[in-house]
Amino acid sequence: MNPLLRKLLEPRPTEYLLVNHNFIIQETSAELHHYADTPGDAIPGADARISFPELIGIENILMSIIMGRLPSFELKGIARFADPNRPLYFDMLAIEHESEQEDVPSKLLILIEDVTEKMVMKQSLIQRANEANLLVSALAASKDYIDKVIRSMGDALLVTTTLGTIKTVNQSAQSLFGYSEAELIGHPLSIIVVEEKLLYQARHRYILSHQELLRELEVICTTKAGEEIWVEFSCSAIQTELQELYDFIYIGRDITERKQQEIEIRRSLAKEQELRQVKSRFFSMLAHEFGNPLSTVLFATKILQDYDDQITHAEKKEYLQHVKSASKHMAQLLDDMRLLSSAEAGKLEFNPAPVDLQKFCSELVESIKMSYGKNHRINFICPELVAPAKKTDRESEETQHWPALDSKLLRHILTNLLSNAVKYSPIDSNIYFELNCDNNQEAAFKIKDAGIGIPIEDQEQLFESYYRAQNVGKIPGTGLGLSIVKQCVDLHGGQIEFSSEIGLGTTFTVTIPFYK
Repeated sequence: MNPLLRKLLEPRPTEYLLVNHNFIIQETSAELHHYADTPGDAIPGADARISFPELIGIENILMSIIMGRLPSFELKGIARFADPNRPLYFDMLAIEHESEQEDVPSKLLILIEDVTEKMVMKQSLIQRANEANLLVSALAASKDYIDKVIRSMGDALLVTTTLGTIKTVNQSAQSLFGYSEAELIGHPLSIIVVEEKLLYQARHRYILSHQELLRELEVICTTKAGEEIWVEFSCSAIQTELQELYDFIYIGRDITERKQQEIEIRRSLAKEQELRQVKSRFFSMLAHEFGNPLSTVLFATKILQDYDDQITHAEKKEYLQHVKSASKHMAQLLDDMRLLSSAEAGKLEFNPAPVDLQKFCSELVESIKMSYGKNHRINFICPELVAPAKKTDRESEETQHWPALDSKLLRHILTNLLSNAVKYSPIDSNIYFELNCDNNQEAAFKIKDAGIGIPIEDQEQLFESYYRAQNVGKIPGTGLGLSIVKQCVDLHGGQIEFSSEIGLGTTFTVTIPFYK
């Protein structure tokens, strides 16, 4: 006898389960769980229909067997696809199991026979017979016509067997994936399609229930060079000359560029939405920042106007000071906005000139103390003075060559960092401002506070316009300061770095090279 036929006719492993008239499992064989749709539920006491959904809908037939009205019932070719590369097929036979005791009702005995090898071999035999039949019956003219159509297609075309083995490819597919025809034909579709499991399941759903195949499915494919590309596939099934045997045709086009554009559009939309939110928060803060000093000005001027002859000179002086402080605050806000607008438009000018850094920083610290630091101790440290250059004959005796920096931009940098250190630090805390100069090559400004610190999740966006850290609470601010600082440092060709811990403070270090 033919070895293949002998193998097909050999006895198959048989398992069983015994159920009562309510389809509750009473007993099972040891290996039954291998055939269950949900292996963990194929145990005594469970409903058999949960682990074997094939029983749903045929309860009346099964009850007829238990009652002795029918001798048996058989289901053939039941499939399981827990492992897409190794499908499982089995036949199910239901018969009556009579109890030895007269008063105990009969039960239903369900026998399960493994026919996987038989089904796979059957499919293989059918496939080979079909291919041989096609080779014999195909007309040369028809084949030539089809080949010309396939070659002229701009989209990639692949034809596979039921199991996903590639049978035909056109030139566009070879160009798209970088393989030759010989390298593709006879190989599984998974050689190029990363998510071939989806296509495998779609093929078997169509075979078993003729459900519609996937249309316009976007999958990631891999070229011979290892490059990942996006391909949009449409899949169709073609009935071969052998009954119930299909070939599957995939027509795909490269949509990598479109997917990249979609990703960029989504990214741009997300960034635009984030920018709208940030600007919305900024305008809310700006309204608040202008609202408070404006209210102060209006209140003070109303008092001075309505009660001029009822208040003392000292009180008048105090109200005028409030007006002056509020006006100064608004002017500073407007100056920050103008400066940021100029920076973003590329119109911020860099005008270096000699600067006595020690004197400049000392005067700036005193100004900060008067304006912001009445309740804080600002300690200015200058361990090394900037040495003056040699005088020339044409220079007056009072003139010295100091490092060339843009004093206006430098004032913005240091004022912002020092005022932030004061603003975000507890009352009576120490703030350290250290100036170091490296051989007249560069200046390093270090400002250290013991304030609230900057959360790690906010540190990456700290220098973005309108952005404020999450833990600032009700401390006033617009989110412009550090953005301006970064722009001014960049114009100097310098660097700004910081380190921070929540509740322990922040240290900013600005390094600026001297202008040559």
